Amino acid sequence: MSLPTSPKGALLSAAADAPPIEIDELSPPGGLLIIAPHPDDETFGCGQALAAAAQAGREIGVLLLTDGAGSHPGSASYDRERLVKLRKDELDAALALLAPGKTITVMRAGLEDGCSDLEQLGLHRYQRIVAYARALRAKSVWATWNGDPHCDHTSAATLGRMISDDIGVGFWRYSIWGRFGERDVPHDLRLFSDGRFEQRKRDAIAAYRSQTTRLIDDDPDGFVFPQEILEHFAQSPEIFIGG
Repeated sequence: MSLPTSPKGALLSAAADAPPIEIDELSPPGGLLIIAPHPDDETFGCGQALAAAAQAGREIGVLLLTDGAGSHPGSASYDRERLVKLRKDELDAALALLAPGKTITVMRAGLEDGCSDLEQLGLHRYQRIVAYARALRAKSVWATWNGDPHCDHTSAATLGRMISDDIGVGFWRYSIWGRFGERDVPHDLRLFSDGRFEQRKRDAIAAYRSQTTRLIDDDPDGFVFPQEILEHFAQSPEIFIGG
């Protein structure tokens, strides 16, 4: 996936006229399951909405599809074990900033970053994930949009649809990379924005230093958000797409 350098695209243009959505519609009273392909997607894609759901008293669980170990494959100073720990710590910090004083559980699917394959889950692991969603008393599932041009994001979208269908609850997709560039635009676009949680999201984004700074400086091909794209996510409404 090539990184966009400026926040422009068909979905953003269409979303400019999209109606707002309230947290009670996105996440009815009960539990909420958020599927994140990598540590940071939950913050960049739906951090304000996550914070609003926590504030509204929802029990929130995050299903992490991969550990994010593919972001800096050429680093010598951060081998796989060290990078996985760093990204876990960043996720924990971001969730604490988004939902202070709340407990958000994290379940790890254990798929490979950059080449996730839902067939690798197997029936047993999938059943454990469904049991996790039921234990949350989930009334809504959020996952990345299948229009995001990244295989892990499309895997998350597919898994989100499967889980929501199995437990019979609402399904919403949040867009990250599909915001940018030219692509087909879905119809049911809604915008979430709540100024009460804008600073929380900014702080949570900043917690992901491995993704937003040159903290890991010995991998020239390592992933870092372009500055203009970083600012876009910090200040723009979150785009949700009906299931």
